[in-house]
Amino acid sequence: MGVVSCTDFNKVKEIGKQMLQMILGLYMKSLLIAAVLMILASLGWFLFRLIKKKDRTMQERQEVLFDLLIINVMTIPILSFGVVGILLMLRV
Repeated sequence: MGVVSCTDFNKVKEIGKQMLQMILGLYMKSLLIAAVLMILASLGWFLFRLIKKKDRTMQERQEVLFDLLIINVMTIPILSFGVVGILLMLRV
């Protein structure tokens, strides 16, 4: 076994830092993509309900908006991990 120098540890540390930055950058991109996709889908669903006159009162429309907001808050982080996987596969 050879002696491991301090410069080897610094190289490993630098490579680890670069990998972490790459993964964090991909996650931030995927979070933005997932947020845009979910907002567009929610907006489309709300406009569809508005055009078809599914909700008669303002209270019903407000309830649908709150439901869509909760769905978006819960779905965006999950969807972003899927988008990270796709971005990683495209990157390789």
